[in-house]
Amino acid sequence: MTDKKEHATLEGMRFHKNACMITGTKLYAPDHAAMSGLCSNCIMCGMCEVGKKAKTGRTLFPGPFGTTQFGAEKRIPNMEDLQIMPELYGEGLFFTKTSSESKLGGFKCTVPLVIAGMGSTKVASDKNDELTIGAAKAGIARVLGENYLITFGEEKLKHTIDIYKKNQKEDYGAIVIQVNANEHKLGLAKLAAEWGADAIEFKLGQGAKQGLGGEIQFEGEEMAEKFKKAGYLVIDKGNGKYERHAFPGTLTSESLRETLKEYASYGKPLWVKTGMGIGIIKLIEELDKIKKEEDLPIEILTVDGFGGGTGMSPWLVMNEMNMPSGALFAVLKKRPSFDIILAGGYSTGFDVAKAMMLGADGVAMGRPFLIAAKQENGIENFCAALGEELRMAAVTQKVDTASKIVGKRKSLFALSKEAKNLFGITTEPKDVL
Repeated sequence: MTDKKEHATLEGMRFHKNACMITGTKLYAPDHAAMSGLCSNCIMCGMCEVGKKAKTGRTLFPGPFGTTQFGAEKRIPNMEDLQIMPELYGEGLFFTKTSSESKLGGFKCTVPLVIAGMGSTKVASDKNDELTIGAAKAGIARVLGENYLITFGEEKLKHTIDIYKKNQKEDYGAIVIQVNANEHKLGLAKLAAEWGADAIEFKLGQGAKQGLGGEIQFEGEEMAEKFKKAGYLVIDKGNGKYERHAFPGTLTSESLRETLKEYASYGKPLWVKTGMGIGIIKLIEELDKIKKEEDLPIEILTVDGFGGGTGMSPWLVMNEMNMPSGALFAVLKKRPSFDIILAGGYSTGFDVAKAMMLGADGVAMGRPFLIAAKQENGIENFCAALGEELRMAAVTQKVDTASKIVGKRKSLFALSKEAKNLFGITTEPKDVL
């Protein structure tokens, strides 16, 4: 329970599970809430999430859609609960003499960052050109997210590939086209290869809503019929307004192998994206096995976890499901023959450094890049800033290249038992000093 002073200072944080500014709800007595999230002295005013659900008959989505990006607020252990321990012995050097350059999936990058696929939600698509040109000039890969083809058409997708290529920094970065279950049926992987994409990303899921498909709100009966014909779930909300939900896909060992074999036949490197979930270790092992047995160019697996951003996801799904992607390396005992990128809740160069020290080859971000895209040269500047932070972290480990900190788990210190259990990092000073 928080007092009024603290409540004012942290206004907007998710104190109670039954009320939040993001869902447009509130409590009659926010300083007096029961374990249920209901007010201790409930007068049944209906201003809370229970009341709103009773009016609408629907689970609640954060809003407003189209102008806002969202992330879960539930407080669980994350990168903030890990500290980097500097090395005292070894040759020192200025951080300006270190390098943040790396290779992800065989592609050179100025920093080990990727602009994550953000799909066809309005908040991301409105900044499509800024994100694409910025990534190209910054020398990092940009993943064009799911449902783009059917929502905006062939010309817009071709345009995105073209402007990346025209602005590309020498031979750095890549433009990657993401393909989900619906787009697989539309033949997008083959089209993307023909249109000049550098790689194809097969989407199996995402951190904000693993097990659910991409979602948007839109208007127009003609568009609704178009989505329905392509196999999307379309919900009529009345007054010409609709919701569209992509099919989450069906994953089996056989379908995974056959799909990747098909995509490999188009001559492009393959990326795979999934959310954290039960069976992820099996998935990594199967991808490694398929790559070796079929000689496929599987180059990157992006693992998205709790805290992953979204333009539209059910509020409870975002907050009550999944775990941080950094927990993967606490249980992954054998590194696969492809790179692993972590996503979900990362926003600083030190977040990137910690993820790499846990075992990741790099990090994918979405929401931070949308913020950066609002500034002139924002993507380039943001990458430069994170690169500087990453080089500073690398210097503390007495290495001259940021990629050399990958897997330096013993140089991390957990600040709580919960973080220790989740990330497999010690809380004992004697283990690191």
